[in-house]
Amino acid sequence: MKTKLSILILTMLMLITVNVNAQTSEKYTDNSKKQLISANEFYLRNNLGDYSEFKTATLNIREKLLYKDLKSTVNKHAEKYSLVNSYNNPHPNIDPKRQIYLFCSIKETKENMFHKFLIIDAETKEPISEGNGESWYYH
Repeated sequence: MKTKLSILILTMLMLITVNVNAQTSEKYTDNSKKQLISANEFYLRNNLGDYSEFKTATLNIREKLLYKDLKSTVNKHAEKYSLVNSYNNPHPNIDPKRQIYLFCSIKETKENMFHKFLIIDAETKEPISEGNGESWYYH
């Protein structure tokens, strides 16, 4: 089961690197010193569009972090599986010290695994990346 979860998280990281909003032309500068609300507060106070956690999720992540720490944060919450050696495709318009919110929900069953995630700029509240998917287990 841990291997299957690590494959899912690897897939999610690859989607994050590919699906970062291509329309983003404004430079998101370093805002690491700004005081912004926690990810949990943000989740509870704001409409997150189509994103919501699975009601019977295996794992939910609500985290405020710096953009540069995205990979390590996902690894931490996924019990530090060895997923990806490096985060090779950072978005050129997002400063590594930019605060973001990461929301991720994973639901496992015996046959498959569902996941969805949303990454939001913590200051502007604009979505940076989102995605979802399903993986089938092979017996």
